[in-house]
Amino acid sequence: MVVFRHEHTFLDLEATRDDKRNLMPYQKTYSFPGPYINKAHHRLALSALHDASPMINIGIEGWLLPADVLKLYEMAYFCEGDILELGTYKGLSASIMAEASRDSGRDFVIVTVDLNPELSKEAKKGVEARKAPGRENIHFFVFDAVTFVANLATSERQFEFAFVDHSHRYEHVYGTCVNLHRVLKPGAFVLFHDYNDPRNADKANLDYGVYQGVHDGLSKDEFEFWGIYGCTGLFRRKN
Repeated sequence: MVVFRHEHTFLDLEATRDDKRNLMPYQKTYSFPGPYINKAHHRLALSALHDASPMINIGIEGWLLPADVLKLYEMAYFCEGDILELGTYKGLSASIMAEASRDSGRDFVIVTVDLNPELSKEAKKGVEARKAPGRENIHFFVFDAVTFVANLATSERQFEFAFVDHSHRYEHVYGTCVNLHRVLKPGAFVLFHDYNDPRNADKANLDYGVYQGVHDGLSKDEFEFWGIYGCTGLFRRKN
């Protein structure tokens, strides 16, 4: 399948200081006719247009911009194997990926982990209440993401796509990134939420260091940059 790499969208850390989250549009990574994959993809594009917030609203709390959610749906739709999510929160992104996987006809497992047991429980109840398509393929775990990824690597469990949104702190992002090449198959993509966020460039804000954690933690021999969409950064494990 034809894939498109958007290297021209790269921003260095200083360039992210001026908020560009709403200036980095969704662009296709995979080739498909028209601007949207299907009706569900188009529906997500419209989900923020009737709300005071710039974030999408599909009935589950979370913080995804339209460009973020369109990229997330696309990557899950075209994914050819199981998906790993770090940071369940209330199940918004997991439900979107489950629906995309179901819509594609592939219907793969989605493993999602969160440190907070109450959030994990609420997320499970939320996707059930919403009757999210493909919800039966979501497997919820309560664990520290850094340790969880290390354990997956030790057990040689691998995935075709990962969405990373468990923490914004440098040490937590770095700690997961150093092992991602061991849990993602060659050619697999990983999408980082809040990679393009002005708070990363604020040295006084110790709660944000996603950009730095990604670039310090991902092996340059193993991963390459593929694009920025909204606040997300896409990378791919080399073949």
